[in-house]
Amino acid sequence: MERRTFLKTACALCGAAAAISLVDSCKKDNINFEIDLTDPANAALTHVGGYLYKETVIVVFVSTGNYMAFSKTCTHAGCTVAYNMGNTHLECPCHGGTFDTNGAVIGGPPPKPLTKYTVVQNGNILTVS
Repeated sequence: MERRTFLKTACALCGAAAAISLVDSCKKDNINFEIDLTDPANAALTHVGGYLYKETVIVVFVSTGNYMAFSKTCTHAGCTVAYNMGNTHLECPCHGGTFDTNGAVIGGPPPKPLTKYTVVQNGNILTVS
């Protein structure tokens, strides 16, 4: 294979891979679901400090009338974060990554913040988007 043909093919493949990656990352951010707080499966969200995982999201009951939602995947190595009510941080058990209640990195090796989602409460229904 000629060098020019090889380089053209390699560039085309890299471009295609980048486009697919971009499309996949956009799909991952398309979050939109509801949580019924009267459903026993969602009982963790009826007391302050409780949290649950739904789809690719962790939803946390921070204080009365205040819920937050983030990507549950640590931006360092892809482990699942958990909420620590004692210090009100999201923590990654794998390498000590720590995030504040805005999703910002406050400790450990994560290179970027967690993706934050909007939570709207209407009666007993939470809408995460």
